[in-house]
Amino acid sequence: MAAKKLSDGDKALWRQVTESIDPFRDSFKFEPSTKAKMKSEGALQQKPKFAAFRVGEKTATAPYIPHNETSPKGVTPNMDKKNFQRLVRGKLEIDGRLDLHGMTQEQAKMMLRSKLIQAHERGKRLILVITGKGKQRTDEFNRQVVGVLRQNLPLWLRQAPLSSIVLEVTTAQARHGGDGAFYVYLRRNR
Repeated sequence: MAAKKLSDGDKALWRQVTESIDPFRDSFKFEPSTKAKMKSEGALQQKPKFAAFRVGEKTATAPYIPHNETSPKGVTPNMDKKNFQRLVRGKLEIDGRLDLHGMTQEQAKMMLRSKLIQAHERGKRLILVITGKGKQRTDEFNRQVVGVLRQNLPLWLRQAPLSSIVLEVTTAQARHGGDGAFYVYLRRNR
C-alpha cells in the first residue's frame, strides 16, 4: 500500500502546528531531595581506591548480570538463601511499581534515582521496575540487541547514590513482566 501524498493545505497546517509547539525536554527539571544531595556529595568526596592492575589480570568485579541467570543454585552474596529464593520466585510482597516505558535514557535514569531514593526513605523494600523488553532487532553483526532501558538499568543501579541503597536485583517473574521488568530489593533504612 502506497503512502498518500499530503496536499498543500495539509502541509501548511502541519507547519503551523509544529511551529507553535514548545519541546517538552526543555521544561523537564530534576530536583533531588536534600538527603539525596547530601548522599551524592558524600559519594563525590570519597574517592574510590583502585588496586594496582597489570595487563592480562582479571578485574576484581565482574559485570552485573541478574543472579537468576548466572547463579546455578540461587546463591547470592547479598541476601540469605531463603529470602533470595522468595525474591526470585516472586513470592515477596511488592511495595511499589515504577514504569519507565516511553522515557528517554536520561529521563528514565533521573526518575529511577528519585523514586528509589524516596522509596528507601519511606522504608519500602521491594520495587518492581518495568523497563519493557525493547525492540527486537539485530545489529550489523547479526547479534540480538536488547532494549536500551533494560540493558542500562543494572548499570544505573550500581552507580552512586543507588549502589548504597540497592541490595539485590533480579529479573521479574512472567506474571510481573518477565524479561521486561526487574525486582529491585532495597536495603533497610537505618
